[in-house]
Amino acid sequence: MSLSTSASFNPILSEALNKIGENKFVGTQLLPIRNAPTKNGDYPVFDDDQFDLNASQVRSSGSAFARRDFDYSKQSYACQQYALEGVLPDEDASLASDNGISDAAGSIAQKLQRDIMVGHELRVAALMTSAGFNGTPVTGAKEMSDADAKPIIDIQNAVERLNANGFYDNLSLMMELSLFNEMLNTPDVRGIFNGNGQYTNRQVLRDAFGVSNIIILPTRYNSAAKGAAASRSKIWEDDEYFVGQVAGGDFSNGGFGRTIAYSADGGAFTAETYRDEPIKSDVLRVYNSVDEVIINTNACEKITGA
Repeated sequence: MSLSTSASFNPILSEALNKIGENKFVGTQLLPIRNAPTKNGDYPVFDDDQFDLNASQVRSSGSAFARRDFDYSKQSYACQQYALEGVLPDEDASLASDNGISDAAGSIAQKLQRDIMVGHELRVAALMTSAGFNGTPVTGAKEMSDADAKPIIDIQNAVERLNANGFYDNLSLMMELSLFNEMLNTPDVRGIFNGNGQYTNRQVLRDAFGVSNIIILPTRYNSAAKGAAASRSKIWEDDEYFVGQVAGGDFSNGGFGRTIAYSADGGAFTAETYRDEPIKSDVLRVYNSVDEVIINTNACEKITGA
């Protein structure tokens, strides 16, 4: 990756135009960063059969106390390093400066960082789709575009199923942008806005759904081959959505997943530069060392067929 142009310049403005605006990445919002001391490892898991047992018994004077066993299993993680470099030859840096790009190195570093984040976002989206969350079809097999779609009851039912598993706090609705807009325009949802379809505060939606947060999934990326015309493709599926507990930090905080990062090998994100003198170039390098993991499938529900 280097900085080049086939255009002829007579610059008037010393600034560059970006034809694509800032991307909106949500991968680390859904699977928050959890730093780990080792690149690979295991962590203990108490499975759902270990909780809320009616195990206490009446005890007579002088008799032994009832006892129960506590079993646990394990889950594993394995961080991998994802890396990318960009080369900035001295000649290209000088030409870019002449053409109005005042910080060529910064421009390359920003694009490299976004490329690293695209990879993470794609992996999180694929993991969410394939995870073993409880999947429930929409009510009446009515897609969101159908006038009879009932997203409110679908989301409320998902919240009830999460409550049944002991998840009450930090529940979020997670939905792809175009699907969310379709939902806003269903008669089912418009009916709760002042009773006549007038948009009001987003809190009205959160209260109706029974969630504390709504996370929109808008991210796109260029799926075209190198050298071909750009193709801005959706990363997130638009026929399914999720309701789940999102939490970061220690696993004891709950939540359905984490991005485990190994700091000694790049962590969540590392950027550095070095000089390649034989080719008279600065090299910009970005990398991370992560594993995206679902730690608790009981903490998230998937609604399908939307």
